[in-house]
Amino acid sequence: MSLIQFAQVTKHYGDRLVLFEITAAVERGDKIGLVGPNGAGKTTLLALMVEELVPDSGTIQKTGQCRIGYLPQRPKRPSDLTFRHLLMQEFADMWEMDQTLRQLEKSMSQAEVYQNPRRLDVVMRRYGRLQDEFRHLGGYSYEVKMKQVIYGLGFTSDDLDRSIQEFSGGEQVRAELARVLLAEPDLLLLDEPTNHLDMQATEWLEGYLRSLQQAVVVVSHDRYFLDMICSRIWELENCQLLQCSGNFSHFLELRRARLARQEADYLAVTKEAQRLREYIDRYRAGNRARQARSREKRLARLQPVSRPKQIDTIHLDLSYTTHTVKQVLVSEKLTIGYLGKPLVSGLDFSILRGERWGIIGPNGVGKSTLLKVLVGEESAIDGSFHWGDGVSIGYFRQGLDDLTGDNTILDELLEVRNLPVGEMRSFLAKFLFTGERVFDQIDTLSGGERCRVALAKLILAKPNVLLLDEPTNHLDIISREVLEQALADFSGTLILVTHDRYLLDKLVTDLMIIEPGSFQFFSGTYSSYRDWRRQEQAAVLAEQAPPKSPPRPAAPKESAKLRADLAALEETIAEREDELQSLTQQMADPKVYADGPAIRSVSLQHREISEELEALYERWEGLLSNLDSRNTMD
Repeated sequence: MSLIQFAQVTKHYGDRLVLFEITAAVERGDKIGLVGPNGAGKTTLLALMVEELVPDSGTIQKTGQCRIGYLPQRPKRPSDLTFRHLLMQEFADMWEMDQTLRQLEKSMSQAEVYQNPRRLDVVMRRYGRLQDEFRHLGGYSYEVKMKQVIYGLGFTSDDLDRSIQEFSGGEQVRAELARVLLAEPDLLLLDEPTNHLDMQATEWLEGYLRSLQQAVVVVSHDRYFLDMICSRIWELENCQLLQCSGNFSHFLELRRARLARQEADYLAVTKEAQRLREYIDRYRAGNRARQARSREKRLARLQPVSRPKQIDTIHLDLSYTTHTVKQVLVSEKLTIGYLGKPLVSGLDFSILRGERWGIIGPNGVGKSTLLKVLVGEESAIDGSFHWGDGVSIGYFRQGLDDLTGDNTILDELLEVRNLPVGEMRSFLAKFLFTGERVFDQIDTLSGGERCRVALAKLILAKPNVLLLDEPTNHLDIISREVLEQALADFSGTLILVTHDRYLLDKLVTDLMIIEPGSFQFFSGTYSSYRDWRRQEQAAVLAEQAPPKSPPRPAAPKESAKLRADLAALEETIAEREDELQSLTQQMADPKVYADGPAIRSVSLQHREISEELEALYERWEGLLSNLDSRNTMD
């Protein structure tokens, strides 16, 4: 049975139709990418799944046992929790059991318990039952699981005891993402989960989601991300939901082919209809009137085909009028940072006219700070840099904080160039601001609309050197493609800070990789750099690995080795089980309780061996599975 099933679902916002007769289902294990232009209704569809909204018509059915984990774009969480307490909400049962087990261990070390055989027996029985349940729920591994997720998302152990109130907006979103992942629901709904992740965390999340058995529906404009995790694509367009099997690249191929067929069918039907009408008009009266009437019947039977609707897109022209000298930028021993504390030291590089540089690295290492230093908004700690003659810089800020909130869109553009109002309104129409919308205040705009205003200002200045800090963050996929093409056609010099791997691969030929306290340069695309880095890491691991034994015939001897390892492991498990049984008997022996701390020591040994056995059981299952698979192959 489907986890969630939509049947003819329609939804309006006021008078505006958002979804029309949507029929779809989310099956167990699905990895669905939900795509479409900004405002198409993607977030609305997620809100219907979690029952934050109800449909105007149609039905939504959900299996009774389906647990849903939902990450909205702007999560609302109480601010008086520590990060650890936020995450432990998902392990509430195990946390309570863990605390109860510790209390029982403490109780068993108290004289009034261990000197009373009947009371001790009650405590021991409860301890044993609770420990079995704790082990069954994975209680001995929940701390490891929690740290796996927080490390993957770029947090550290120190962050666990920080208040959520201290976190930045992006950190709060990542914290909520960690909570949702640890909940392990049957269905994960993620609305732009990579918006606040650096490249390393995004790649970790890709691997994590791919490995999940649960279903995932993710709204994202990150094409790399969609390609890596999705096996199905849902596209919302013109209030309709189109469904496609495969990843995003496959979806794009099918979409282009579908639109091309639809355009060809439309043209063929239009041409045939025109031919029939011309014949009818010419021979309606006269000796060919019978044939004309026959053509009228054929025209009436002709099935109309709608032309593919053109989606409104921005129009970008990054042309400029002045040229720079060959050497655009030179940096010598440049050190940047905050409050005198260096983030990057000793940067030596030069950029030539027409080169395209990408700056990548984890969050917080100084990428945006470097751009701010280069445009003069912040001062370097040490070293120097200088721009070549004829350089005109266009700077796109990640936070869009150069926009004045109480300005209208028109005012904001007129501050760049004082063009006639009519000419400026025509220019703004290229960025989808038409009619009275040019008088909207900046504060009332969405993130995507503010981004379009910033791009309009950038283009209006006609720079020949572009410094762009995360320019695609608030753009939908269609707008990203328009920007990519405009930047590809741009003949000037480009310095780009971005986590958008697709953009890097399409535009960049040189990389500056900034890591905490270090940097390096690489000539090539991001994919080339990633492949090189993996080869380097594999080489390092190979050097660190112990010497390999001479090659052996794979099948019989390998199976024999696995059987030997399995037998040795079973002996170890048996020994640990004997030790556990011995400790259990000691805990039941009143003589142990003559010394209060003794029972606590025995209890702690009992817990440690229980945890060790949990790991040994998992290893045993892995070896057994490996041996079974080899026997099957043999």
